[in-house]
Amino acid sequence: MAIYIERATAVASMDWTRWRAEFPSAERQVHMNHAGISPLPRRVAEAIRAFAEDGLILDGEIYRRWEQRADAVRDAAARLIGARAREIAFVRSTSEGLSLAASGLEWRAGDNVVTVADEYPSNVYPWFGLRRFGVETRLLQRPQLCFGCDEIATVVDARTRVLAVSAVDWQSGFRTDLAALGEFCRQRGILFVVDAIQSMGALQTDVEACAIDVLSAGGHKWLLGPEGCGVLFVSDRVVERFHPPVLGWKSVDNANAYLPYHFDLRSDAARFEPGSAPHLGIHALGAALDLLHDVGPAAIEARVLETTDRLTEGLRRIGATILSPRSGADRSAILTFALGDTAALHRALLDASVLTRPRLGGIRLAPHFYNDADDIARVLDVVSAFAKRA
Repeated sequence: MAIYIERATAVASMDWTRWRAEFPSAERQVHMNHAGISPLPRRVAEAIRAFAEDGLILDGEIYRRWEQRADAVRDAAARLIGARAREIAFVRSTSEGLSLAASGLEWRAGDNVVTVADEYPSNVYPWFGLRRFGVETRLLQRPQLCFGCDEIATVVDARTRVLAVSAVDWQSGFRTDLAALGEFCRQRGILFVVDAIQSMGALQTDVEACAIDVLSAGGHKWLLGPEGCGVLFVSDRVVERFHPPVLGWKSVDNANAYLPYHFDLRSDAARFEPGSAPHLGIHALGAALDLLHDVGPAAIEARVLETTDRLTEGLRRIGATILSPRSGADRSAILTFALGDTAALHRALLDASVLTRPRLGGIRLAPHFYNDADDIARVLDVVSAFAKRA
């Protein structure tokens, strides 16, 4: 109850119009597709322009500033998930981060990985790729969309090396109980790997409290950055168990000592960064992370849950079927519903400049913290008018 009151207070006392002004897209459309890709905030676009201006003059001092900024962004990403900066590596995407982890372990024929049926392919294909080593990927079937430790226990055994799940399901918005699964894995010596692209930036996550060993998230959804730059968390507890499958001059300690050659791998997550840093993407992602920290992770989570709760209530009144779990801890910033002809409803929403995606035979809504009461009303008005015509 105390946590709920704190979150409710954070939402009620926040000047949300200030943050909405960061998103010029809100003047033209209702963006309900942050589970797909986010429009850029003003400060992210400004960071990209400033980087380009620096690049026109590039000298040693500017490059040193870029490197210092990369360190600060690494720290900002770590703080968002309760990690340490040394546990963060920059990657291009969720897929790349998970692939680096999958390929970095030493596997034996007969080992297996457990994940969940209907996961987004980013958290499946890296494990399927281990077939060449004789590693099996087991998919937990979940006809009710939700799952927990009891269901996972039916598919793990003594040869299970990794449990890989999404923090939030990309279609239904089911929010996984990461803390329970983390403890489940800890007790069995199983590595716990999390695809966090549908949660990081919207919902709070504490990698230590949840005993997460590896977490990967691209920056272009709830983190509000551009495509091409995300983060990979590898816990200090397990980093030495991963050998980077891609190596380069920055994979080792004292990387600037080019000669004589030495092969002492870095002891932190940056061992997964083989070469020159993607400084443009880091600058852009850094501006987005600064915005998230300025608003506050607790306030953001409270806001997106309140918004999807209000949408749920309104859609139910119209007669829509809610496809997403909405029972307290299971709910997230993703809400999927069905009403009549999905393709026709999707077109009606698009014609009204409401951006959504068809999922699970219905429509997926994915609002962020800057979406307001007018946006909620616009969605409900379009759906209501569609229902009356149907």
